[in-house]
Formats: sequence, structure tokens, C-alpha cells
Amino acid sequence: MSENQQPSQNRSVSVGGNVTGSAIVAGDSNTVSMQYQQATLPPPDSVDMAAELKSLRESLATLQTPDRRKINNALDEAEDELKKPQPDKNEVGKAIDRALDYAKKADGFTDAIEKIKPRVEKAAAWLGENWYKILGVVNLVV
Repeated sequence: MSENQQPSQNRSVSVGGNVTGSAIVAGDSNTVSMQYQQATLPPPDSVDMAAELKSLRESLATLQTPDRRKINNALDEAEDELKKPQPDKNEVGKAIDRALDYAKKADGFTDAIEKIKPRVEKAAAWLGENWYKILGVVNLVV
């Protein structure tokens, strides 16, 4: 090894809280560019969550992905939970988060973000503060 070369090092980062909307980088001389927009969340009681899920499903249906079934299953679970007399918002949130996680790997997701963004924004408002993390999938922060 020449005297200008440094031995490679393993670097790790540990976070004890929420870092939504942040970039965490380990290494030397790295550059990060992030473009997030401020979300404008409506009042939670003004959101028709069933309609938002339907619109989200329609928007995600245009994506080309081998995970189509997984996305649909996750959205089915969210819809099933919403039909209950007292839906568990965390169950709905987990299902939407899972659907979005599969969707963001799909071809064309970046092109579909503008269509998906309002749906995710309203869903996050309805779900509550614990689920604001889903906003990051569509480049939004609160």
C-alpha cells in the first residue's frame, strides 16, 4: 500500500430516532443531494381514506413490476382493515407502507410520484404522526 492510500474502513451509523427527510452518509468526501417538498396535510377527519386507497391503487396499477400481486395484497389488507367498525390505523399504515415499499422498486415509479403524492399525503394525515414517514417515499416532509 502506498503512503497516500488509506486502508478501507467499515463505517456504520446508529440512529436512536426518526430520520425521515434526512440523509445519513458514512465515508469521506461524499456529496448528497436531496429534494424534498414540504407536505401540506389536510385535517385527518376530512380524509376519505377508502377513496384515497382506491385512488392509490389506480395510480400504482400503472407501474411495471413483478411485485404487482404483493402491492395488491397489501392494499387489499388496508381496505379490509378500513371496513372494520374501528379500523386500526397502524394496520392500515403498515399495509400502505408495504405497498409503497414494493412500488418504489418498480419501473416508472419516479414518473408516477406526482400522481401518487396527493394520495400519500392524505393517507399520512389520516394515519397520524407515526406514519408521516411514508411521505418520504414521494419526496415529502412535514
